[in-house]
Amino acid sequence: MRNLILVFVTAVLLAAPQAKSQQLKVAAKGEKALLFNFTGLSAISLTEYQGGIGGKYFLSDGMAVRAMLLFGIDNTTAKGTAGFTDATDSKTAFGIGGGLEYHVPVASNVSPYLGGAISFTSGSETAKGSVPVGNSAGENKSSSTTLGLGALAGVEYFFNQSVSLSAEYQFGFSTTSVTSTGNPDQSEFKLGFQTAGLTLAVYF
Repeated sequence: MRNLILVFVTAVLLAAPQAKSQQLKVAAKGEKALLFNFTGLSAISLTEYQGGIGGKYFLSDGMAVRAMLLFGIDNTTAKGTAGFTDATDSKTAFGIGGGLEYHVPVASNVSPYLGGAISFTSGSETAKGSVPVGNSAGENKSSSTTLGLGALAGVEYFFNQSVSLSAEYQFGFSTTSVTSTGNPDQSEFKLGFQTAGLTLAVYF
């Protein structure tokens, strides 16, 4: 994902000088958009199966607030060997996120921005191991809550007045609490750069 974002940012920066002569009014007061995120924008430390949908509104020229509903589903099945059942692992996650963006004024289709984001997610996981056929596989159930807070930096590229694509990184911390059947409770703290992913925005 990191390489994908770097390629995207490089491409839009190179493409900006060759953009059409059409003057776009970007990051202007009153602009609003629907957001479709592919890897959990506005959330720190979400795993690869996360996504989200939300909205963005510019309070003033260059200053926007955004909110996201976060969700993720990941069902994995590992085929068992001869005489053994399949192993399964089912994960779900839901949450909310919010953020503030300050867009650097530039006269092009590219709008760099800085800001901050906060998120809260709740997830659950049910795992069954592979056992001999005819036996009953026990379930290992766990649940987790994650709070994330961080600073962000990104680039929003406008294809036209109505559609844009953003690539973003976040630097911050997340704290996660996990409870699991048959295992002691766990807690985890992370600090550092987090990949936030790509977001498609549709302005209206």
